[in-house]
Amino acid sequence: MKLDIVQLNRLGNREKNEDRLLVVERGKTSLLVVADGMGGHRGGEIASQIVVDTLERLFNLCELPLQDPQGFLKNAIASAHTLINREAKNHKPAIDPRTTCVACVIQGELASWAHIGDSRLYLLRDEKILARTTDHSYVEDLFQQGLISEAEMLTHPKRSYLTQCVGGETARPEVTLDEFTSLEKGDVVILCSDGLWSAVDEALICNITEQAEFEQTINQLTQKAESSSYPQSDNITVVAARATQLDNADPEAAEDSMEPVAGNGGDHLDHAVNTINQAFEDYSNEMDYDPDTK
Repeated sequence: MKLDIVQLNRLGNREKNEDRLLVVERGKTSLLVVADGMGGHRGGEIASQIVVDTLERLFNLCELPLQDPQGFLKNAIASAHTLINREAKNHKPAIDPRTTCVACVIQGELASWAHIGDSRLYLLRDEKILARTTDHSYVEDLFQQGLISEAEMLTHPKRSYLTQCVGGETARPEVTLDEFTSLEKGDVVILCSDGLWSAVDEALICNITEQAEFEQTINQLTQKAESSSYPQSDNITVVAARATQLDNADPEAAEDSMEPVAGNGGDHLDHAVNTINQAFEDYSNEMDYDPDTK
C-alpha cells in the first residue's frame, strides 16, 4: 500500500501546545499517532510526548510485518501508561500527566487502530464515513443512552470530561481496538485531536476524499477549525493518510509483502509482547521529560 501522508499541528489560541503527533514508515508498514495532553491535569504535554516516544521506539524494535498490529498497539499504549505514571511519581514538583491517544498501523490493505479518550480516527471513502472511533467521554455516554442530542454534546458543560485516558490512577488503560481489512485506492484515514473535529462539521471532513490537492485540503481544514472556534480555538492536530496505490497493483511489492518474518517462531504475539517488555526494561530508567519538550 502506497500512502500520501500529511501531518499538521496548530497552536490555536492557547499558550502552549499539548498535542503531539507521530508518523513512522518502515518498509510497507506505517504507524500514525495523535496524542492530546489533557490540559486539566498538570503535565499534559509530558504525557503526550511520552506516548509518541514510546510507540515510536517500540515500533522500531519490532520485526515487520507485524503479525498482530492490535496486540502491538494495546501493549505499546500500556507501556506508555506505565512510563507516564512513573514520571508523575518521580517529578518535582508533583504533576498528574494524562493524555488521549489514537494510533493506527497500516499494512497492505489492513488498517488497525486503537484509541483512548476523545482523539478520533475517521476512515473515509467517497465522502462517506466507513468507520469512526467512539469517544471515551461523559457526553458520549449520555448520547449513547439517548439522554442528549449530538448537537447538545458540543455545548454540554461537561463536554471535556473523559472517562478513559493514558496516565492516571488506573493500573492499565482500557484501550478500544478495531480494524478494517479491505482498504481501497482513494480511501483516507484521518487521526485528529478534538481541536479539529469539535470545530468543523463532519461533512467538511468527509469532503477530503474528493479533493485532488490533499495537503492543501488538510491545511484548509485545520485553518477552518481554528478560525471557526476563535478566540477559544484549541490545539489542532491532524495526521491524514490517503491510499494512492494498492500492493496488488505492484507484483513485486505483493511478493515482498508475503515474506515470512525471520526468527519469529510460532507465536508472533508472544514475540511482540516480549519485545515491548524488553524495550521497557532497557529504557524505563532513562525517563526525564522536560515539560517544554516539543
